[in-house]
Amino acid sequence: MSFRISISPKDRTAGRFVSRVRRSIQKALAEEAQKNGLTQSDLARAIGVNRSVISREIRGYKDLSLSRVAELAWALGRRPVFTMEEPAVRPGSNQPVQTMTSQHFRQVGDHKVLAAKPGSYTLFSAGGY
Repeated sequence: MSFRISISPKDRTAGRFVSRVRRSIQKALAEEAQKNGLTQSDLARAIGVNRSVISREIRGYKDLSLSRVAELAWALGRRPVFTMEEPAVRPGSNQPVQTMTSQHFRQVGDHKVLAAKPGSYTLFSAGGY
């Protein structure tokens, strides 16, 4: 018996992004462990959680929140960096790049909102936080 697993482009993109973030944290921890002897227990103490929480998050058994990524970066003496780049079409790719256009957004006051479904919006602030 065989199974066919289908992953949507949205889920694939999210999974790859989270994996890159997690690998960056793992790499920074390995570098700090080698240079300064930093351990997961040290990280946990610095941000006030149990070591098992750090272990599960770093290994991928628990989701990482953006605030946790920032806390881990701080505890590692690093600066988290995030960019949103235009997708590039790879030569030989047989799948079109799916992006959102201005028709997906609506202006509400000083903010742009994403119209995910009728009556459902996600707020995007132009001025940061």
